[in-house]
Amino acid sequence: MPEHGHLNDVLVILLAAILCVALFQRLRITPVLGYLTAGIVIGPYAAGLIHDPEGTELLAEFGVIFLLFTIGLDLPLRRLIEMRHLIFGLGLAQVGLTSVAIAGVAMASGLSVETALILGGALALSSTATVLQLLIERRELADRHGRLSVAVLLFQDLAVVPLLALLPILAGGSTNIVGALGLAAVKAAIAIGLILLIGRLFLRPVYRVIAETRNPEIFAATNLLIVLATGYATAQAGMSMALGAFLAGLLLADTEYRHQIEADIQPFRGLFLGLFFITVGMSIDLGRIIDNLFPLLAMAVALLAGKAAILYALLRAFKQGHRMAARVALIAGAGRRVRLRHPGPRAAARRGERTGRAVAARRGRDLDGDHAGVRLGGPALVRRTATSSRHRRAAGRGHRRPGPPRAGRRVRPGRLDGL
Repeated sequence: MPEHGHLNDVLVILLAAILCVALFQRLRITPVLGYLTAGIVIGPYAAGLIHDPEGTELLAEFGVIFLLFTIGLDLPLRRLIEMRHLIFGLGLAQVGLTSVAIAGVAMASGLSVETALILGGALALSSTATVLQLLIERRELADRHGRLSVAVLLFQDLAVVPLLALLPILAGGSTNIVGALGLAAVKAAIAIGLILLIGRLFLRPVYRVIAETRNPEIFAATNLLIVLATGYATAQAGMSMALGAFLAGLLLADTEYRHQIEADIQPFRGLFLGLFFITVGMSIDLGRIIDNLFPLLAMAVALLAGKAAILYALLRAFKQGHRMAARVALIAGAGRRVRLRHPGPRAAARRGERTGRAVAARRGRDLDGDHAGVRLGGPALVRRTATSSRHRRAAGRGHRRPGPPRAGRRVRPGRLDGL
């Protein structure tokens, strides 16, 4: 019935997502392709099962917003400051050189200067959601190549500001390019500065008051409010909402509440991010792609190869090794997940350490020792520290000190008598 059109759309999207993602995971293929396939199948260019494809776009954007928020939670401000030469050096060089190269090819193909510049700036950017999702799936976000990819993607989000400022100028609305770019830069700087200042002054006291209520629902609602409010603020300044959410996560990364916040946001991030990829799939016209298959394939391969080659050369100029440069270029430049060699024992040990840290984080403990994790269990707020846990375990054993091994008794490696 017409009055249940939106409910029908939701049911169709959920069913298609479950079936396609389950099938692709069974085939050991990334779930991102499963979501895209689901969107293509139910979209207006295939089965046409969705009555209002545009109605899901805002909800789909929430997936990217929550994704960037969780990335900010895992990236404290001090680490971001250490990466500033990568963000504003490598990122700026990648966007600038790639934009110029694509614009040059476009002008050589007969396009006007204005159209070529817009096309170059747009195609120089990569999909933040796709690249970060691939890194998260393989638990490589904290690795060296993961951090380099994040640095490039962060500057690409910042580059949206001057690109949006250039659109009306290139369309003929104005001729003062320097003034428009300067105004956009000032607005962006003011917005980012205000968010950082307000966040440093008020976020921790606000969360302390909310935590004292011992109400998990209010705590989760506060998280959603902070994410969406900062995203709205950056959107009003001409930047992406995802960048504002990243700044909010960055401010909360050094607080004792970040593990609980990440646990509260996780379900929303996964659900809305899947919806984002489904809406992308719904916008794909398979009929038009098939009609122009070979030209599109040639242009796509040339674009990805060119972006990867430029990023590889820049990484080598920034004194990165061949393997590291190739890996980051293929991930951040071409948006592909790649394994250049079989992992050895050291790589397996590092991956095991990352897994252990992830498990400990979910349990609300910080392995760096900076602060204790805060968890909301039922109606009560529980503060757990490694010291108190160790004391409880010692009390359960009677707090008996281990003595020296008795004569004639063989002690297994890694064990002491009495433990």
